[in-house]
Amino acid sequence: MSSAPGFDYPALLGLLGATAARFDVDHLPECDSTNSELLRRAANGGPSGLVVICDRQHAGRGRRGRHWLSAPGDSLTFSLLWRRPERQDLSGLSLVVGLAVAQALEALEVTGIGLKWPNDIWRENAKLGGILIETASGGESLVIGIGLNLRENPGWTHDAGRAVTSIEASGHLIAREAVLASVLLRLAATLDQFSMLGFPPFREDWNRRDAFAGKPVELSGDRERIEGICRGVGDEGALRLETASGLISFNAGDLSLRIRTETH
Repeated sequence: MSSAPGFDYPALLGLLGATAARFDVDHLPECDSTNSELLRRAANGGPSGLVVICDRQHAGRGRRGRHWLSAPGDSLTFSLLWRRPERQDLSGLSLVVGLAVAQALEALEVTGIGLKWPNDIWRENAKLGGILIETASGGESLVIGIGLNLRENPGWTHDAGRAVTSIEASGHLIAREAVLASVLLRLAATLDQFSMLGFPPFREDWNRRDAFAGKPVELSGDRERIEGICRGVGDEGALRLETASGLISFNAGDLSLRIRTETH
């Protein structure tokens, strides 16, 4: 493990305990994006369990080409390199990672955590964090990128164009090393179980935290928009919508989910 000034590596090591041996954490003051950095390292033979955490990203990325905002002291932005088991079915992986993050925050007594299909961490009708998973090394490895808002930043809502929130807004001010340790501990156990059993064992826990369950929603892509009532996810992690045509399932792909409004 390595660290630049401003990151408390000894604190992280102590919080991880024996599980620290599974990770190699590298803290950078800045980079283009932690996912891009790990994709490069994966191409050069980086090991499973390699973690890059960065204070400031110059080109952070989210789903559908969105820019992921981060600010020193206000955000936790990191990526994990995971060399998946051979022929592993990855259906529902982004949901499983989101569930692990939610459980990690709950372990830190952050209340009101919800999940928004397929890869957002939600709290009180606002986005708390997001996940971006990318394939590396010809599909042999995955880069799991996670971003969480630790503290309030007045520019976030304006820049993101949507409601955002932070861990601080829940009444907790938690050091990023503690948040990172809690997430990594939960990910270690979760990815082990996912490797053996896939998504089905996680479905009930995910649906219990579904922030949009039972609500009228709009699912949109580049060429279509579908309205319905959100009915959670199935055994493979596909979103289920109750529409005028019946219950329909959708895989993540390039789709965006939002609460339906009366006017468009």
